[in-house]
Amino acid sequence: MFEALVAALIVGLLVALAWIPPLTLMWLGVAVGTLGALIGIPAGFVYHAKLWAALQDAGIPTKGMLVKPYALHDKLDEEPRERVRALFAVGAAGFLATVVGAAGVTTAIV
Repeated sequence: MFEALVAALIVGLLVALAWIPPLTLMWLGVAVGTLGALIGIPAGFVYHAKLWAALQDAGIPTKGMLVKPYALHDKLDEEPRERVRALFAVGAAGFLATVVGAAGVTTAIV
């Protein structure tokens, strides 16, 4: 049932995108993608720096931090974990906006 709902939403989104003129869709994609990158890239750098510092302060090894940093969140105490997770969420939202913008530009070009 859930999969059918997701498929219906995707089809509905594609039909809605068909009504937007390609040039408008392209510039919307550029704007959303740029905004996402302007937010997500600095947040990602700060997130990794804060995570590294929190792990160092707690004496936790940083092995694998660049591959799966979210796996190390549970090893932190509650206060540093919440600070790190907030930055993680901001960076993830910026990344999602960048991907959505790129998809909009790609859809407009195709």
